Amino acid sequence: MSDAPDSAILARLLAFADEAGPIALRQRDAGLAVTYKDGGLGQALTQADLAISRLLHERFGPRLIEEETAPDLGHAAARRLLAEDDWTFVGDPIDGTKPYAGGLPSWGTMVAACRAGRPRAGVISLPAWGDDKTDPFRTPPVEEQRGLLLAAVDGAACWAPTRGGRRAEALRPLVRPDRRTSHVGWLPVAAQRYTLDYDRGVFPWSESSAIADAALVALGRLDATFLNHMFWDAAPILPVLEALGFGLYRWPDLAPPPAMLIDLFDDRFSGHDALWMLCRDREQAEILARAVQAGRAGAR
Repeated sequence: MSDAPDSAILARLLAFADEAGPIALRQRDAGLAVTYKDGGLGQALTQADLAISRLLHERFGPRLIEEETAPDLGHAAARRLLAEDDWTFVGDPIDGTKPYAGGLPSWGTMVAACRAGRPRAGVISLPAWGDDKTDPFRTPPVEEQRGLLLAAVDGAACWAPTRGGRRAEALRPLVRPDRRTSHVGWLPVAAQRYTLDYDRGVFPWSESSAIADAALVALGRLDATFLNHMFWDAAPILPVLEALGFGLYRWPDLAPPPAMLIDLFDDRFSGHDALWMLCRDREQAEILARAVQAGRAGAR
């Protein structure tokens, strides 16, 4: 990996991503049976989520916190693991299950390696993100599907294209673009609880998954995004965006995050009751904080 981070722990995360991507692509190509957790329509589940959950456990063993089995582990036990100096892994088998099941490209797999309360390395892979919108009626074979992988360790971010769910080239350094778009990631959870004042020059954009919003921020397509989803959505994203200079600021007072990332989340691993802004600097956080208003969408 010329000029890219060289790390044994990053290699483990990358090896998982190279296995998980093809599983997800093949299962989607074969057809999916979609169910829903807790009897509602908000949390979709497919056989691919479960297959990649099993893969996470096979690759990372007992020091793993991941979406499908975290409720059985419990918040207190997860916090004890994360506080230790040994590596603890946090994974999301498929982030964006609804777009995944619906044939959209904005989904992927994520995994982080954490130590002493913080994610130190992360890999986020979007195996179908190279969706060709100029030929919308063609579905390429699994082995031809193109995507994007982002990774970070020790404060250095990198990227590589993927084909068929696996890295197609060596990692190369990722440098934060300087451009501004005036758009910010705006997932449905935030939109249910807050509104944006467009007169502040801030506009929402959503690809319906935390992983896609994070990728758009990393590539300079979005200026910032928000974090009020689940613990396993946040942990793999943060090393990549922090390596690019982004930081967490609490809305509305811009307070810094706690020393342990899991303390942002309640006993169900949910961050829905708070709003954290992922911004490139405090100045941007101040502008964004003024644009956010409490209250449901459409409320006055």
